Amino acid sequence: MSSQPGIMHLGSGEYGEISLLEILDHVLNSGVVLHGSLVISLAGVDLIYVGLNVIITSVETARRALPRGRERQS
Repeated sequence: MSSQPGIMHLGSGEYGEISLLEILDHVLNSGVVLHGSLVISLAGVDLIYVGLNVIITSVETARRALPRGRERQS
């Protein structure tokens, strides 16, 4: 199995297990984007649309990803 940067293999820990803390650390250090949508329709007519966009990351990771001019000085 080849290791690719940015890819976390769930069986990569000791004894083939990975802890919740390791997953949380990886998510906060690299970030996760969730995108989804749900459309409820009746007879071909869309009645309800629900969209979901979620970004989960740490503040430091988000600040590193911002272009230099967009950072707010605190």
